[in-house]
Amino acid sequence: MWVIRELLQLLVRVAIGFVIALVIAVLWATVSEHSFLENLRVTTLSIGVLLLLMAGIGRGSNFDRAMDYGVAAHLGRIPGMSTIQRTPEDPTLAPGAVFALTGLALLALGLFVL
Repeated sequence: MWVIRELLQLLVRVAIGFVIALVIAVLWATVSEHSFLENLRVTTLSIGVLLLLMAGIGRGSNFDRAMDYGVAAHLGRIPGMSTIQRTPEDPTLAPGAVFALTGLALLALGLFVL
């Protein structure tokens, strides 16, 4: 069951990170002096690269401690399993995975869509 819990947390965190980064990119593109799409593309690529750099930091960092608070605590309970209680033997989600997947999603958006 820990695999399902960690995959759900990964998807939620990547989606939240992607939306936050995209909102920042859109806000920055609207106040910049060049065309909106060009600035949006450059900003998504820049934030994507920054997130990939943050992914390389690893465990025990401030990012790891900040992400330790469970997303599932806000989503409520999933029937049949505890979403908040972890057992020590269960593997946990590394913050680098969230930063890497969010950065790759932003890079893909900037390179292939925009």
